[in-house]
Amino acid sequence: MALKKKSNEKAVQAKGSEAEQLIEGYLVSQYKPFAVNDIIQNLNNKVSRTTATKALENLVNEKRIVSKAFGKIVIYSCNEQEPELPKDIDFSKFDFETVSQLRNDLIELERDKATARDALDSVTKEPENTELLNIIETEETELREIESKLESLQNDWNPANDEIVKQIISRDTLLQKEIAKRSKICKNLTATIKDSVCPKNMDEFLVCTWNDFFFHCLLAKYTNKSFSQEEIGFENI
Repeated sequence: MALKKKSNEKAVQAKGSEAEQLIEGYLVSQYKPFAVNDIIQNLNNKVSRTTATKALENLVNEKRIVSKAFGKIVIYSCNEQEPELPKDIDFSKFDFETVSQLRNDLIELERDKATARDALDSVTKEPENTELLNIIETEETELREIESKLESLQNDWNPANDEIVKQIISRDTLLQKEIAKRSKICKNLTATIKDSVCPKNMDEFLVCTWNDFFFHCLLAKYTNKSFSQEEIGFENI
């Protein structure tokens, strides 16, 4: 059986008046503006770029279409067309009030459409029935595990722990009060040192003073030697 030869021939492209009629007919059928690249692409390259550019130029010169430049891009559109209505329409039934009512009805339908679409999207986001059953089963399993742990804790609870918990809470309260009190003392001491010594950099001064104080404390601990405030680095304030 003989093999079919692949056709390497290019599709025949319209030229001249044929290209003009093709482009004009397309613009009329679409009734909206296009750039030359869009026209060529939408016509499936039935006309070359050179031919399309020349045809559009002729159509504009003959006032068969209109064009408008936006920077370097030129947009082409057909001439304004009168709407063609069926001949059997009774125009007396379409007065201004009727058309306005139809327009309002259309707006309401568009709103209902948007609401219905939102409802549909909300439903589609919910899990399916089979998946929902699996989720419920998983949640029930976790609930049983939590109840089992809670029951175990209640059974293993030692009443003596109540007193320990109370003591911890009481000591924590006292500790928080002591921290607040000492924090206030520290702030007052820092303010006093700042007013009396007037260091250029308070943070660096406190770090250096603390390091010196800590060193003398360690030295006093391990040598049993006592130091005066002047030796440690503090003066009577």
